[in-house]
Amino acid sequence: MKIVFATDQYWPSISGVSVSVDAFRTELIRLGHQVIVLAPEYPESFATDDPSTQTQHLFRFASMGLLFNDENRLVRFSEREKIDMLLLELKPDVIHVHTEFSLGRMVSQYARKHHVPLVMTAHTNWEELVDLYLPWFPKFLSRLYCRYHIRRSYNLANALVVPTTLMDHYLSRLSLRCPSTIIPTGIDPIDFEVTEPLAPKTHSMVYQRFPQLKGKRVLFFVGRLGREKNIPFLFQVLASVLQTEPNTMLLLAGDGPARKELEQEVTERGLAANVVFAGFVARKDLREYYFLADVFVFASKVESQGLVALEAMICGTPVVAIGKMGTREIMGGDNGGYMVDDDLAEFSSCVTLLLQDKQVYAEKCREALRHVEKWTMQAQAIKMLDLYETLVTAADSAEEQDELHDAAATGLY
Repeated sequence: MKIVFATDQYWPSISGVSVSVDAFRTELIRLGHQVIVLAPEYPESFATDDPSTQTQHLFRFASMGLLFNDENRLVRFSEREKIDMLLLELKPDVIHVHTEFSLGRMVSQYARKHHVPLVMTAHTNWEELVDLYLPWFPKFLSRLYCRYHIRRSYNLANALVVPTTLMDHYLSRLSLRCPSTIIPTGIDPIDFEVTEPLAPKTHSMVYQRFPQLKGKRVLFFVGRLGREKNIPFLFQVLASVLQTEPNTMLLLAGDGPARKELEQEVTERGLAANVVFAGFVARKDLREYYFLADVFVFASKVESQGLVALEAMICGTPVVAIGKMGTREIMGGDNGGYMVDDDLAEFSSCVTLLLQDKQVYAEKCREALRHVEKWTMQAQAIKMLDLYETLVTAADSAEEQDELHDAAATGLY
């Protein structure tokens, strides 16, 4: 099967969308299918250790940054003819759109015009995020626009993929016409294999970069450094934990528009000696960070899925996270750690317990490894492939019926 992925966000932009697109691309290729990725061009300054250099069949198109965030790109509408010509040449069996913006819109319109089965994935609940990026805009108007945009985008699709039941419940209230299927992004164990299980704790490459971490208890976060990740909450957690565990450090892997203000806040809180900003970390190196960490901490309340919690668990690292949106479904309770309310005292208490109680810690490590077995990438890719095949079969049947109808109308049948 020839499948086209269209996404307004891809490497070198670090995000859950980039990870999900690449994970499904890799697994579908392993299953014997061809996957072509359409994505924006990024400025040279973004090309640090870009994983897309290993992406086969990748086509990029001229783009522009948003006024308030150059990291998020919009493919220029002047590229429409080039995109249409490419798709006419490729003749895909299925088109899968992963974002709802300019590239997604142009590719969706092509699919509808040329009767190509169209799948869309609802990666993000924009209604929960819009206030963070447009705080000066009236809240009710921004949310109304989000709902309008979501309906207009998703109603072009033949099928909608959602990563969690929570996202599915949210979208069901918007009266969408297209049917939805729950298919989360899975985890590929190959990405997190180590030949020497104890090596990451003894001579980790992370210690070479950040020798101040050696001998410390490490709380780890990985993700985009944006307002939506609720990272200042983790600074409050660290300050609380330090009262009883003064040998603790917070390690942040990732970059983003909020980095400077976060660094300033760390200084103002007097935590500069206990917080390390690692910046961008290549995906192939992330496992070293997960294995090194004592506890993975995650405070985001707007995740559509929260894959990083699973990545930590597959490395045997327990998780403490606020149980909202996708993170709530991923953890399903206190599996592999603790899923807590948006409560500083509760969050800090769980982190402290894991750092102090060796028996509890060992059990949560084992529990994390058991829990993540249900979330393999291969299982999710097979579900996605079944959806594609159903849509292709339906499209072929509809085309055959149209041909019979036309033949009957002209007296040829």
